[in-house]
Amino acid sequence: MSICENCRNPMSNSQYLLPAELKAANGIKFAHMECCSAEELKQSLFSQAQHQIRFYQDVIELVNNASLDKIKNIEMKYGTYDEVSQGIHTDRELMASALIFELKKKMGSS
Repeated sequence: MSICENCRNPMSNSQYLLPAELKAANGIKFAHMECCSAEELKQSLFSQAQHQIRFYQDVIELVNNASLDKIKNIEMKYGTYDEVSQGIHTDRELMASALIFELKKKMGSS
């Protein structure tokens, strides 16, 4: 069972379905979004945006120069349709929306 790096409680105790992913010196740590500071939320949101940019750059490259090898590379990086449709990969828009919502709450209480 995963625990929140900030409050040390189980990740299942979050009001959100997804944890915030925070870069740490030894890799990535996970925390409840509601336990994160505004700076940690912005860091996680920025990381999500960078991931989205890389994803769409890969899609544009595929469109410009389609090949089965490029399709296989995208599936290896981001998952196959079956994996994504079965929820193995997180919904990018849901993650960004939750981070923005929590950031709005933090900034409103400052």
